[in-house]
Amino acid sequence: MPLRPSLRTLLYPAIGALAATAALLVAYAARPGLTLEMDRPTPSTVTGFHGDEWVNGETYAWTRKDVALTVDGLDRTVPWSCTIRLRGARADASTLPEVIVTVDGVVSARVQTSNDFADVRVELPVRDRSPATVVTLTSSNTFVPPSDERALGVMVDRWACAPEGRWARAPLAAIVAAAVGGAAFGLATALTGLPALAGLGLLAGLAAVQAVPLAWEFGPFGVFPETAWHLAVALALLLGAGTALTSRLLGRPLSTPARLTACITVAGLYVKLLALLHPSKPIVDAVFHAHRLQWILDGNWFFTQPMPSGVRFPYAIGLYVFTAPLTLLTDDFVTLLRIVVSAAEATGGLLLYLLIKHFWKDRSVAAMAAGIFVVIPSTFEVVGNANMTNAFGQSVALAVLAVATLSPPAREQRGRWAGLTALTTFAFLCHISTFMLLGIILLVLAVLYRVMSRGEYVSQAWAVATAAVSAAGLAVALYYARFGEAFRSAARVSATGAENTGQTLPATPFAEKLSDATRMSIESIGWPIFVLAIAGAALLWRHRTRDRLTLAVMALVATWAAFMFVVVLAPIEQSFQRYAAEFISRAVLATYPAMVICAALGVVSAWRAGVVWRSAGAILLLAAAIVGGQAWLQWLR
Repeated sequence: MPLRPSLRTLLYPAIGALAATAALLVAYAARPGLTLEMDRPTPSTVTGFHGDEWVNGETYAWTRKDVALTVDGLDRTVPWSCTIRLRGARADASTLPEVIVTVDGVVSARVQTSNDFADVRVELPVRDRSPATVVTLTSSNTFVPPSDERALGVMVDRWACAPEGRWARAPLAAIVAAAVGGAAFGLATALTGLPALAGLGLLAGLAAVQAVPLAWEFGPFGVFPETAWHLAVALALLLGAGTALTSRLLGRPLSTPARLTACITVAGLYVKLLALLHPSKPIVDAVFHAHRLQWILDGNWFFTQPMPSGVRFPYAIGLYVFTAPLTLLTDDFVTLLRIVVSAAEATGGLLLYLLIKHFWKDRSVAAMAAGIFVVIPSTFEVVGNANMTNAFGQSVALAVLAVATLSPPAREQRGRWAGLTALTTFAFLCHISTFMLLGIILLVLAVLYRVMSRGEYVSQAWAVATAAVSAAGLAVALYYARFGEAFRSAARVSATGAENTGQTLPATPFAEKLSDATRMSIESIGWPIFVLAIAGAALLWRHRTRDRLTLAVMALVATWAAFMFVVVLAPIEQSFQRYAAEFISRAVLATYPAMVICAALGVVSAWRAGVVWRSAGAILLLAAAIVGGQAWLQWLR
């Protein structure tokens, strides 16, 4: 018997808060320590370090004279210890400093450093109630190296603190953040009117996943817990208001699969942003993009990306132009860009839902596609490595493909044709690989409209093809034409390095390149989704449908196959082999929606085929979630 809406509105937030709190307590108890690695920026709870550095595969950071670790909420009713791995690193051994470590203002250790790394261990005594825990490290002297203005203390490789073999209570700030996040999504889930089983299952899953970043390393401390619950409340409001507004505009309640799709999409965005904004998340290239955004704000619209052998590629600016107005809201460009890119990506699941529901009239397949879309490993890799322009370009490209599929303009519909052309132009200006790959996808789609629709979409084929060509011309005229020399330098990719070195570099064997391309493609979408996609593609082929969505899937698959063929067969200078491998991942990123659609069809078809097939589909779906979860966890490691 369904719950009354008023009761559900009261019950779901309470269940969400309790489940989230319990999950947080368990997650923190399982791994209560915190570790400061020097391969990422230091969190706000740590002061006194210069930037992280990297030499011969080792990461470290120089201290100033004084360094302080300040954590509020550490459970001092149990004993803790901190281990700091450091070295003095002085050319003159007689100047090696002594380090003094204090805990809450009391000297705990004095150690003479050497030129070799050594561990300095200090105990944090048990206290009942206390203010924030403060551990400081002071160098007895500093030095300023040649051609450097920094005063350097000691070189730190790692700083780790952990309780001494006993259970530690989670910080109150993290508990509050978990409870508020669970309650906010509980209320939003109640307002969307999901069935009890789906709603409670979603809350349980969200509570478990949310607990990981909130309990991980420096997640329970500093400003991150507050950021987390602010984010949860904002996205929960967006979910509740968005579904209500959509229902009002449609004049009817949303279907259960549509509501489930909205909940999965927003919840997926939430947990992705939690990991991206986590203080232990490596920054990778995010600062690079923040600088490019600042360049755009400063009026510098044209810049390039260096590659080996003096080659430079134009760096497309669509993401920065789109984000520029939003800089009025914040000066934290790294966070802003991460939110914009993640939100743009999340819309892809909604687009797939609309496409499948419109053409195949199967809401179950549509909702399943939106769910699978959230756990594709390739997206975690691209966004996690801060390849933001590529990720954003793929999101815009998917929007272009959705428009060209849902409502392609006919020859006489000039306004709609102009809209498709403008959107495609913007996509081409988001990333150079989007220009190439989306352009091919649209031209292949136009050919399929013309050849395989039995004359039904001839006018649309003409409109899509001319929109793609016109958009390419506009993108070149507006931006890429300024980089003629950069494009000429890119011709060096085709194995011309020997002219400069006087040597002929050995070519990678064909079998090895084919094996690598296949492996990378499967890893990019996850082997469970790949298996499900093969099953779904076989069903599509057997049914021999020729609707526009099926033709769009065929265009994506054909484009992926063509670019795999080019990468495998093309002779490439050895120094560019890395970029060839990267291009495989970009090709998969541009075409993986076809795999998602086919995989969703495979799962739902297996579910409807009987107990054996249903079990196999469920196992593969669970495996896909695990593979995606592992990719997500890599953001924090």
